[in-house]
Amino acid sequence: MLSFVAHPDDDLLFMNPDQDDAIRQGRCVHTVYLTAGDRGEGLGYTLARERGIMAAYADMAGVADAWSTDGLVVGQHTLVRHTLRANPRVQLIMLRLPDPWLGEGWGSLTPLSRLESVPHARVRSYAPYPDTYTRGELVRLLADLIRQERPQAVRLMDPSITIPYRSLCWRCAGHDHPDHIAGARLVEAATTLAPGAYSRTAYLNYPSQELQANLDAAQTNRKTRIYLRYAKDDPRTCPPGTDCSRPLGPEAAWVGRQYYARNAAQPLQARAVQAARPRP
Repeated sequence: MLSFVAHPDDDLLFMNPDQDDAIRQGRCVHTVYLTAGDRGEGLGYTLARERGIMAAYADMAGVADAWSTDGLVVGQHTLVRHTLRANPRVQLIMLRLPDPWLGEGWGSLTPLSRLESVPHARVRSYAPYPDTYTRGELVRLLADLIRQERPQAVRLMDPSITIPYRSLCWRCAGHDHPDHIAGARLVEAATTLAPGAYSRTAYLNYPSQELQANLDAAQTNRKTRIYLRYAKDDPRTCPPGTDCSRPLGPEAAWVGRQYYARNAAQPLQARAVQAARPRP
């Protein structure tokens, strides 16, 4: 199970309970994070978010939060890889592409959306394996990773939203984060370069909050607990000294929902998680 998301926590909010179910079924679950999620605060905040996401995956696996970190060689590139010691089938792969806060105007281009949409744009990843990518180079890296991983299933975010990046707005109906869209389109291009027998599932992101809650109480409670375990290590989501016993803002809606999106070549259509679960 090879999943691609833009930021640490996107998988917990938009791909759960599917990720959680796969781990509990004993499947290999490898998750790829395209950006560092640093909001312009540098590697220190990135590492805090990575600690949070590792703790959440250890929680899903029901084992100690102890990991081994090494470099995963993919073609000419090396990526950070965290492997859960008590369950090596769970791996987190970090590209650490810079992710500064969008600044004035929600639709401002992020490095990832610039890379996806602006000709000749380049982006350089953070340490310990700094590398510079053009759009084509990043797509080829992702395609090489798919070939190397040989997944039975690929999960990605929603590539189908056609609103121009500069026109996106926060919490407007039908809008999403530019990194979610750009990352999904880059992964979609990589799957074209690296076809295979794997299934492909795209997940609805921000717009899911506009739809009816579709997880039952047990699913919502477990998803909430897993997300809060991540949030405990994210000082922006859960600042020291604050009450982080429940999700706030749109996260409170997202933990009660999981929706799929249709292929980008088709009109967008959300489907309830109970109506059509991906095959295990």
